[in-house]
Amino acid sequence: MALARADKRPDWSWDLTYQRRDPMYGDMVSIGATIGLPLFGRTRQDPVIAARASTAARVGYERQAARRALAASLAADLADHAMHHDRLMRARTTLEPLAARRANLETASYAAGTASLSDVLGALLALAEARIDILDREADVQRDGVRIVLTYGSDAP
Repeated sequence: MALARADKRPDWSWDLTYQRRDPMYGDMVSIGATIGLPLFGRTRQDPVIAARASTAARVGYERQAARRALAASLAADLADHAMHHDRLMRARTTLEPLAARRANLETASYAAGTASLSDVLGALLALAEARIDILDREADVQRDGVRIVLTYGSDAP
């Protein structure tokens, strides 16, 4: 915009030229002055200034939109991370202890002769699957954390 506004002010330039010509004609020195007058400012310079101002405003709006989109993306990624963390904590505090308790009860029932070996193996398999599920959920939490740090940066120096 400053360049467009500068076109509204007169432009002065000086020119000094030395020409070494054929000895028959002699050398020549010329001095010139040029003044560019910004005539018809309303129809020539003002529309250019307005166009530059609208371009600057558009760039500002695009920058604000990009910031808002980045903030929304960060909020969504943080919400996903929190959800995955809650799922991991729920699995650790609820699912695994219940599967372990069931496996212990089935083993005790088998020792007492009231349960079959397939019941014990099913309970132990459910416990193993619960632990594998916990590892998957932990991987989701770690993956989210790494993606957030790599995408948006970290507060740590």
